[in-house]
Amino acid sequence: AGWWADGQIDDGSFVSGIQWLISNNIIVIPSTEQGAGTEASVIPDWIKNNAGWWSSGQIPDSAFVSGLQWLITNGIMTIS
Repeated sequence: AGWWADGQIDDGSFVSGIQWLISNNIIVIPSTEQGAGTEASVIPDWIKNNAGWWSSGQIPDSAFVSGLQWLITNGIMTIS
């Protein structure tokens, strides 16, 4: 999350990594309805800010998870 917030990895790499962590129960997301996104879906800056703050311990896990839930609900990130 910190690398992504600092621009060291791209959005796709961040999303792929988070998807893997969720699929392997390393990060547990409360039940969240998955939305149907479009290819033009863009991750908002506030999500990236949250990731950076979370990686440096400035916000709690729950705030970071809320951002991930938003990505899932809006179809930007899918979990299988």
